[in-house]
Amino acid sequence: MRRISISCLKPGMKLGSPIYNSRSDELLVPGVTLTDTYICRLRDLGLSYVWIEDEVFTGLEVNEVVSLKTRIATIRKIRDITMNTKVTGKLLVNPEELYDTVNSFISEIFQNKDAIFYLSYLYSYDDYIFSHSVNVCIMALMTGITLGYRGTKLTDLGVGALLHDLGKIKIPENIINKPGKLTVEEFEIVKMHTSFGYELIKEANNLRGSTAIIALHHHENYDGSGYPSGIPGEKIPEYVQVVGIADRFDAIASDRIYRKAYSPNEAFEMCAASGNYYFKENVVNAFLYNIAVYPRGAIVELNDGSIALVLDTPRGYPLFPRVQILCNRFGREDKLKREVSLVDRGDLYIVRILNGDEEELLNII
Repeated sequence: MRRISISCLKPGMKLGSPIYNSRSDELLVPGVTLTDTYICRLRDLGLSYVWIEDEVFTGLEVNEVVSLKTRIATIRKIRDITMNTKVTGKLLVNPEELYDTVNSFISEIFQNKDAIFYLSYLYSYDDYIFSHSVNVCIMALMTGITLGYRGTKLTDLGVGALLHDLGKIKIPENIINKPGKLTVEEFEIVKMHTSFGYELIKEANNLRGSTAIIALHHHENYDGSGYPSGIPGEKIPEYVQVVGIADRFDAIASDRIYRKAYSPNEAFEMCAASGNYYFKENVVNAFLYNIAVYPRGAIVELNDGSIALVLDTPRGYPLFPRVQILCNRFGREDKLKREVSLVDRGDLYIVRILNGDEEELLNII
């Protein structure tokens, strides 16, 4: 399989991974032949790229930290919980179901202990709030494991991550879905989602206390500049900061209704610079240990001018993936398709990810 920009899709290509709508229903299945109609629909969904089958790049597969089946089931569950809460005004949830869901995540993460997190799941704009909660949960759990969390502490971290944005159901949709910049007054309203979430979870009275604390304080900053309380440094529980950094990374690396996503490497740099400013240094380091900067399947340019395909990234080395050389700096195809581990090559590094138009011009798709 191969990751390809939407702008480079052509009729006749075959889809390599499924596409889902806002209800987590499968819209297109792997192996379907793309037509002009399908390609237009994919653009309408707001997707930036998809995976296609490719005879050249046969060894490239999506290696999931948590299986797609588990993710989809959880997204549906979170969607149902959120919608029911919005209708009833109360959080009506079976806590054991949530704890079991998070424990299934934890089990799969330990089974796939060498896998790291790629932002490579394909959902439409209107599914952001639900897929976001699942992304944040997975990243928070991986970070918690790196920090030594186990047992109830780890499970509670995951449940808090799944419900961290629950309070947004009480924010008017015209503000949540505003395509432009929020006014000062509108942003003040959005900030209230932390208190709303805290109140909903506390009133439910059937989830452990850390869940509500995460909902209330996940936008606090280490330097005291966050909200709602502006509490600084060591007064912010570490598990809250774990959810906070996962929330921030996923938000800036995802397409939003009011802006396009920052690239994963830009998101990485923002998070790397946040140590002892937005988040405690050890939380930042544990988080980044589990993240891949360059998406598997991305086409990148190396500092020597050659063009390469990202194959995978070793844990703990987010800036130095294993790549396959596609062509040299003169544009000549590398027929050997050499694989190079950038961890072992101090003289080679990635300077940028190519955009869709450049991929097409290189004729290497």
